[in-house]
Amino acid sequence: MRNALWEFKSEFYVQRPDWMDSDTQTEKWRNNADCCSWDGVSCDPKTGHVVALDLWNNYFSYPNSLNGPLRSNSSLFKLQHLQNLDLTRNNLSGILPDSIGDLKYLKNLSLSDCNLFGKIPYSHGNLSSLTHLDLSFNDLTGEIPASMGNLNYLASLQLDFNKLSGNFPHVILNLSELTNIRLGRSRSRNKKKMMTSQLSWQNDWLKKRQGDFTTKRDEIVVRSEIQS
Repeated sequence: MRNALWEFKSEFYVQRPDWMDSDTQTEKWRNNADCCSWDGVSCDPKTGHVVALDLWNNYFSYPNSLNGPLRSNSSLFKLQHLQNLDLTRNNLSGILPDSIGDLKYLKNLSLSDCNLFGKIPYSHGNLSSLTHLDLSFNDLTGEIPASMGNLNYLASLQLDFNKLSGNFPHVILNLSELTNIRLGRSRSRNKKKMMTSQLSWQNDWLKKRQGDFTTKRDEIVVRSEIQS
């Protein structure tokens, strides 16, 4: 595990401004120490497996974040027991690889504001334990993959501020745990068509939820604005 994390760190570079005297979390990692004690890393106390990686960039500028693409053969995908992965506000600047679907135990995946582009991988549908997915504030294009209809435990879906287009897969209507959807503020060229699709999808979803008396929802949040 330590080797996988160490390799993952080496896949990126960190350009820290001269005025900043504090290191990023990965700069504090030491190869001669237990990786479970590293900043941003959490392990299962019984098995020792890495179950959480929280490298959310909590600084004010991108130069102090991880810089570089998330490759399909990244050592990150060797951490097969990950349940929580938060790389929000890191400059990953590339496509989201299909390999993300190999992390089958993921419950929370946050890759917001990471300069990601390209399509959402169909392999997202393999993340059968996922409860929270945040890919907002990127440059993702294309349609939402119908494979997301396999995410039976998904409670929160945040895809706002992207360039998504096309119709939304109605199979997502069947996700009984889904209570928070953010799909709006699209920067798509065909905004009128997308708005029509979003409103139709939203209305159908709300109607279905209103007739579902087996769930324990106290509140349903839907946001589907279109950026002008």
